[in-house]
Amino acid sequence: MCLRLAGRFGLVLGVLLALAGQASAQVVLQTQDLRLEIGANGLVKSLTAKASGAEYAWTAAPMPIACVYRGGQMAVGSQEAYGEFEVPEYRGGQCLPASAVSLAGDRLTIQFGQADVTATYQVTTEPHYLAFKLLSLAGDLIIDRIDLMQLRLKRLPFLGPWIDVAYDDQFGICLCAGNIRTNAGMSPAAEYVEMRAIATREVALEGATAVLFGCPNPKEKFLDTMEVVERDFHMPSGAKNRRSPVQDYSYLWCSPTPGDVDQYIAVAKRAGFRMILFSYTGFTEGAGHFRFNKLFPHGIDDLKTVADRIRRAGLAVGMHIHYSKADRTDSYVTPVPDDRLRKARTFLLSAAVDEKADTLTVYENPAGCTRDKDRRILQIGKELIAYRDYTTQPPYQFTGCERGHLKTTAAAHSAGEPTGLLDVDDWVKFIRFDQTTDIQDEAARRIAEVINATGPYDMVYFDGAEDVHDPFWYHVADAQYRVYRLLKPEPPVCEAAMSGHFSWHMMSRGCAYDVVNEHVKSFCREISCRTAPIRAIDFTRIEFGWIARLHPTMGPDVFEYVLSRGAAWDCPFSVRVTLADAAAHPRAEDCFDTIKIWEDARIAGKLTDAQRTMLKTLDPKQYEYVKVWNALFLPRWIDAWSKGTFNDQEHHLFLNERGEYELVPIREVPAVAGGRVKAFLFQRSSQSDNTYVLLWANQGELNLALPVPSERLTVMRPFGTQLPLEKGGSSVVVPVGSRRYLRLVGIGTEQAIQILASAK
Repeated sequence: MCLRLAGRFGLVLGVLLALAGQASAQVVLQTQDLRLEIGANGLVKSLTAKASGAEYAWTAAPMPIACVYRGGQMAVGSQEAYGEFEVPEYRGGQCLPASAVSLAGDRLTIQFGQADVTATYQVTTEPHYLAFKLLSLAGDLIIDRIDLMQLRLKRLPFLGPWIDVAYDDQFGICLCAGNIRTNAGMSPAAEYVEMRAIATREVALEGATAVLFGCPNPKEKFLDTMEVVERDFHMPSGAKNRRSPVQDYSYLWCSPTPGDVDQYIAVAKRAGFRMILFSYTGFTEGAGHFRFNKLFPHGIDDLKTVADRIRRAGLAVGMHIHYSKADRTDSYVTPVPDDRLRKARTFLLSAAVDEKADTLTVYENPAGCTRDKDRRILQIGKELIAYRDYTTQPPYQFTGCERGHLKTTAAAHSAGEPTGLLDVDDWVKFIRFDQTTDIQDEAARRIAEVINATGPYDMVYFDGAEDVHDPFWYHVADAQYRVYRLLKPEPPVCEAAMSGHFSWHMMSRGCAYDVVNEHVKSFCREISCRTAPIRAIDFTRIEFGWIARLHPTMGPDVFEYVLSRGAAWDCPFSVRVTLADAAAHPRAEDCFDTIKIWEDARIAGKLTDAQRTMLKTLDPKQYEYVKVWNALFLPRWIDAWSKGTFNDQEHHLFLNERGEYELVPIREVPAVAGGRVKAFLFQRSSQSDNTYVLLWANQGELNLALPVPSERLTVMRPFGTQLPLEKGGSSVVVPVGSRRYLRLVGIGTEQAIQILASAK
């Protein structure tokens, strides 16, 4: 009842303000938290937080409330590339700004004098937000883009480019899209930031909607307000899902079958995972039609058996999918290729050919067509043809043609027949869909059929999100949405390596990339660690993975590094594990111990704010790598990198002799026993005279002779549980295999390093 009254009050207030605006030759619109004033000349005069009266508009150089463009094209749009979002950029177009505005009832009229164009908006005034829906564009000029709303704000310490929010500790301003056909983004400068909501003719002009709201105490209240916006505009529940407990869960990425799912459950529990995510590649023959493979002879029933066993074990369940393309062995491709496969280029045959001709002559110049192996595929009617090369001088020809490629049927073709260069994925096993057709909806229905019949799922991973065509900003989000909207119930966690602006409402976690074993630490440091604080400003956690394999060369220190960095931002992680890899890994149990202790501590909230701050460490050199991005988007503390006050300090988490979690900085001692032993030193504040060593053998078991008196050495596994020692002359012999601890009594770190360096 209170909300209804508040809503009615907001509408009445909006009308009164509209009348007042007309009388004073300006437009004033406001919510319960925000006041927007637009001059009669179309310039934004003021944008204030109502409670404090604080001015957030950059009044030194007021910005027109809107702008139209003719010519040019959207170059990028909002997208995530290694955690970064490029701002919407329009190249080559002529910008024609608003020159006059007026408000009558709920109709806002904006005139663009230089363009001789008038835009009419429907304005919705609610207690929590203002919405601006473009109803019409009138005038002689054809408009290619309109910035429905643009704001130039004072530079604020926190800029979230994905959802287009800017805020300080007291107040935040968000200018986001009200539907998937609208884009939004920001362009930061030294003293101000420009925020825009954008519509293009290529996608849709009329119906595009911008939503503006202000939010007191944004760090605590932003998601509350966004929930209202998502509800009222029938969007996916991104704000609500970000607060789901499932967001905490790391996952074991694997491919269980009805025969071995219990073994994977055991591995997941052993390592402290709360979720198992399995890939469609484990139960289907490939993307496209998702036909079940021989490991799942009973199809849906077998998959439901696997998923239900995981749920009964108390674990969450996720599924990994490719959704915007088809495997080249799928029936979308062979033996009869679908017309709705995307063509990167199109040509017309200039001469007829029979079914044996190995040269195709076309009217258009093929210059720029791919010469990449396995990507040189043409489609003419129901035939696929692989070419070896082409000419770029008349007559234009594709040469060295293999007819009836991918088991299609070679046929004669007439002059003038359309010829298309297939959009073959960078991973050449896939052919991409034409997003302007209904093939994406057809594939989405099949995916939803499988997921809905075997769910509910706690997570869906949208792989290959980048594998769509222009307009990129739109098709990235739209391809995801065409699947997501069919999932019942909607999964609380979704991930993708690429996202558009609207994807924020679906992709509740970000930044998961394939990470190979030899680069895990450096990738985590250079990509994940710098992305996590950016996404946090967008009220989103990232996922510190994917680690592509439990590789034998990856010791527990690799997992500890990734998990510690993730814990700094309360972020989960993932690793791909096969039963064979787990059995072959020489220190699999130690790796699982490491994962479990970090997961248990993080999810139980055992890490303090001070400890999380301690874990936010990076090498100062990394500042040079990301300083441009950080100067635009990260909080002021990031400037400490340039001063060298941050470093790449590693840490170790263990349960001490009292059963309490203890976090310590560690220092690696290289090449112990000729590199056969991995060793890290640490000290404890409670026993500053002693030095501790965490060590293990890289492979197998060995005896390590240490030149130290036996009374000054204790060996423990686990920490606090003493193991027997063998004294040998002037040395103490320590058996080393899996992880164990040494306590060196009354010995400092430099002396401890000498002892380890002398170990035999």
